[in-house]
Amino acid sequence: MNAQYKPIPEDNTFILMLLIIFSGGLYYLWWLSRVSRLFNDNPVTNILLVFATLGLWALYLNIRYLQKSEEINGRSIQWYIIFFLPFAVLIIQNNINEHYLK
Repeated sequence: MNAQYKPIPEDNTFILMLLIIFSGGLYYLWWLSRVSRLFNDNPVTNILLVFATLGLWALYLNIRYLQKSEEINGRSIQWYIIFFLPFAVLIIQNNINEHYLK
């Protein structure tokens, strides 16, 4: 994890949800680039792969980042977390907030 995390107002999960809803999902790409840098991935490659695979890469990244965000807080991911994939962005952001904003 990147130690240079600087929280912004959009890190609030409620505000993040509103931004994603009212932007028609476009804010998700901005959020993905921020989180990709945080997990030491290349954000440009991730966004290009999201478009090239018609969103399948985003599904994979959500699962992967969900697992990583649980691990940074000392928890293991359970099999039933797959049912919460529609809310993965909010769970990931909450886990990041929990880790960095103690």
